[in-house]
Amino acid sequence: MTVEMLLVKVLDELRRQLKKELLEELREEMNISPDRTLTFSEACDYLRMSEYTLRRLCREKRIPHRVYGADGSKNPRYLFSTASLDRWIREQEMMNYRPAKEEVENG
Repeated sequence: MTVEMLLVKVLDELRRQLKKELLEELREEMNISPDRTLTFSEACDYLRMSEYTLRRLCREKRIPHRVYGADGSKNPRYLFSTASLDRWIREQEMMNYRPAKEEVENG
């Protein structure tokens, strides 16, 4: 094995190790967790929202959720995906943001 080939091999291994460490660090920093399914009460806690408000958003179909139960059931079971809720939160934040005039003019 030539010196060049050995260097390439060592650099590839270092690159793989660095990539693995950076991904782990970014996941921790960004608080990324795998997608989970939440019950209604868990979603209230996750969103820091009252049951009344979350139920109203579900009824008006303004928040992503799944409904389990017969059509017209008085007690439907609502389930939520954390990934969908995170995306919904970001969309709500963007709808409530208006860039300053100077940002618009410069951008």
